[in-house]
Amino acid sequence: MCLVRFGMLLMVSLIVSIAASAGYGLAVAQTAPTVQTAAYPSKPIRFLVGVAPGGGTDFAARLIGTKLSEKFGQPVITDNRTGATGNIALELTAKAAPDGYTFLVFNIGHLTSALLSRSARIDANKDFAPVSQIATGTLALVMHAGVPAKNLKDFIGHARAKPGQVNYGSGGIASNQHLAMELFKREARVDLLHVPYKGTGPIAVDLVSGQIQVAISSLLGFYPHVKAGRLVALAVTADKRSALAPEVPTIAELGYPKAQSDIWQGVLAPAKTPPAIIEKMSRAIAQAVADPDVVQKLVAQGGGAVGSSPKAFGEFLKNESSRWLALAKEVNISAD
Repeated sequence: MCLVRFGMLLMVSLIVSIAASAGYGLAVAQTAPTVQTAAYPSKPIRFLVGVAPGGGTDFAARLIGTKLSEKFGQPVITDNRTGATGNIALELTAKAAPDGYTFLVFNIGHLTSALLSRSARIDANKDFAPVSQIATGTLALVMHAGVPAKNLKDFIGHARAKPGQVNYGSGGIASNQHLAMELFKREARVDLLHVPYKGTGPIAVDLVSGQIQVAISSLLGFYPHVKAGRLVALAVTADKRSALAPEVPTIAELGYPKAQSDIWQGVLAPAKTPPAIIEKMSRAIAQAVADPDVVQKLVAQGGGAVGSSPKAFGEFLKNESSRWLALAKEVNISAD
């Protein structure tokens, strides 16, 4: 009898021991991702940027990267990979290891170029995981001072009187400047001739000299010419006036709310990057863009800070993609 009781006690003890071990294993399994996330990052992080140093997207990447370096205690390296309207940087990001050490800082122009390219080897909405929108900028409809018009109403009248004879410049076919102007053309019912350039710099040169008459581009880049009287800012295409030029009305104020368009920058990670790492990076970016120093510098660049969650940024990207794809189809624009 004693042997039976001893055997039963031994069996109970063994079951309890196994259960405890299983529970411990489960606890370890449950806490492992947390431990890994807490240790992240343990080495330098790379920000791929599809534009040359000095542009608005490069500026935003370096500004945020500096703050993240301070927070994480690891270098955040800006790696400029130009070419193919940002598609080279997009492809490198899509193919990078999804380990939280490679991110893409990109802008609306890169998104539309990837969406509208028939030869693109990536899917802008499937090959990446959204992290955060970081900043916005302001586009402006800017006119050469020699055009016989003083305001937007006058310019529209002038353009309607000369269909197909008024030239506008953009940073290239399917660029955000091209799409923004095509949107304005549709809403204002004007026929303007498109002259594509390779970047914003050449547009400014030809607009100031009068080779082209109008453009929609970054307010920051053109505003010095506006103040000097060489150009006229007819409207900003954002939903509110810019702190950089508060005297310039919005296009909605002037009767064309559906012609609104913005420039923005955001951060993507390779698809399949662990959600915990994406959340940690997103929160860190939100903290960085809320820093008063960062806010001040972004405002000085004619923009503003955002810092959205991965979910909110994902929805934003879907809406932007649908909007510009529909317009491109309507007016027959392709990036190829």
